Amino acid sequence: MPAETTADREPLSRLLYQGTTAAHQAAEQTPYMLAMFQGRLTREAYSRWLVRFHFVYSALEATSEALRDDPAVGRLRLPELDRTEAIERDLAYFHGRDWRAELSPSPGTDAYVARLRHVREEWPLGLVPHHWIRYAGYLHGGATLAKMLTATYGLPEGEGMRFYDFAGIEDRPAFIPGYHDRMNAVPTGPEDVGALVAEGTRAFEANTAITIELGDEAGLA
Repeated sequence: MPAETTADREPLSRLLYQGTTAAHQAAEQTPYMLAMFQGRLTREAYSRWLVRFHFVYSALEATSEALRDDPAVGRLRLPELDRTEAIERDLAYFHGRDWRAELSPSPGTDAYVARLRHVREEWPLGLVPHHWIRYAGYLHGGATLAKMLTATYGLPEGEGMRFYDFAGIEDRPAFIPGYHDRMNAVPTGPEDVGALVAEGTRAFEANTAITIELGDEAGLA
């Protein structure tokens, strides 16, 4: 019987969504994330999220840049998605010119960055779930979250919320299907799908570990 090909099965984006649902839900249920969604998170506690994820997005974007010529995952190198500079602008808003003094890694960020380094050096295909998790959700719901946080903190429109503003994407609703098409076109075999779902679960768990740290620091239970 012929081997299964990418075109023979459900899209990878759907398989990843289905396979990581439990880990995704757990990531949204940490005390820190619940406080954010409920408008109970202090401005300072929110800015610490930016600090932590500056490390994550810097590592992710260094990985996608390093793999830009990879025949399988190079198609995911889309500079218009990059968030590191946007995070830096938000940190400058919250902390001023000396925002870099706020940057301090943690066990959670170190573990996440180490995993992205492993992907870059040992398993380029593993970039796919990390890329999808860190960008697709914010492409879909980032504007709504930014609006809520702007109201929570009484921010001037746009200030401190550059992370959610994909300014390089002119038509976000049109961009999203194209992004999924690129992702689904990454050549994978049936033996890869389980490993990619496991990597997606690992990525959500790494995210959860960081927000648990943040919740502990903020005294949330």
